[in-house]
Amino acid sequence: MYGFLAKLQNWQRKVGAGNVAIFQNLSAVLDENEEDNLLDPLLETEITQHLRSLESELNMYFPEFEEEEGKLVRNPFSGTLDITTISSDVQDEFLDLKHDSAAKDLYEEKFLNVFWCSMHQSYPKVCEIALRLLLPFSTSYLCESGFSTLLQIKNQSRNRLDVDPDMRCALSVTQLWIRQLTEKKQYLPSH
Repeated sequence: MYGFLAKLQNWQRKVGAGNVAIFQNLSAVLDENEEDNLLDPLLETEITQHLRSLESELNMYFPEFEEEEGKLVRNPFSGTLDITTISSDVQDEFLDLKHDSAAKDLYEEKFLNVFWCSMHQSYPKVCEIALRLLLPFSTSYLCESGFSTLLQIKNQSRNRLDVDPDMRCALSVTQLWIRQLTEKKQYLPSH
C-alpha cells in the first residue's frame, strides 16, 4: 500500500510539472492536438485534486500504523522492540506477554494469525493491535467472492429477482451430502 501511495504522490508531482505520460489516453489526445500540446490548467487542477482525494481515501481505509506495532505483531518476543513507541495503556500487557513462556512456545508452534487469536483472552489490548494489522482484508475477500457469485447466478439467462436462496447455497461453507442422501432413498419402480 505504501508503494501505491508513493506512486500517487509521484503522479501528482508529474502532473503539476505538466507530464501526463502516465495517463496514456490523455497523453494520446494531447499528442494528437499538436498545436496546443500543453495541459489545460483547469484539467491539471482537477487531476491533481482527484489524485489527492484518492490518496486521502486510501489513508482512511488503510490507516498508517507505527513500524514498532508491525514489529510487535511479527515477533512480540523480539529483544529489539522499543516499548516507548507503544501506547502506554498497552505497555504493561505487552511486557506480560513478552515474558510469558507458554505464549512464546505457542508462538513458535502456530501460524501468526492463529497465535494472536489464541492470545485474545489473555492479552486483549495487545491482540487488538495485532488483529487490526493482520486482518484488514478479510472482509474484502468475502465481499468480492459474494459479488462474483452474484454475477454468476444473476446473468441474462437466469435473471431472477430473488437470489438470496441461491447465494446462500453458493456461499455456504457447509458441505452438501447429496450423494449420501440419495443413496439412503429407496428406488420406487413404476407399476
